[in-house]
Amino acid sequence: MRGALDDNRSPTASEVLDAVERLLDNVLRTDCETRASALDLLTVDALMTRAMEIACREPELLGEFPERAMQRISRVGG
Repeated sequence: MRGALDDNRSPTASEVLDAVERLLDNVLRTDCETRASALDLLTVDALMTRAMEIACREPELLGEFPERAMQRISRVGG
């Protein structure tokens, strides 16, 4: 996760979501059936969870962030 976040130890929810998009795009553009891809997909999942956790601590994001995040990742690789 640190590598995907460029060692940013206190990223914002949006910064984590940016990392999710980059990593997911990379997985979808390569051979998705390898063990390395599985680890990347687990990292995507962990990052997405982290983004939601961070957003929950920022009341101004809580209402809009989950829907916006889902919209953004649904466009990745398409």
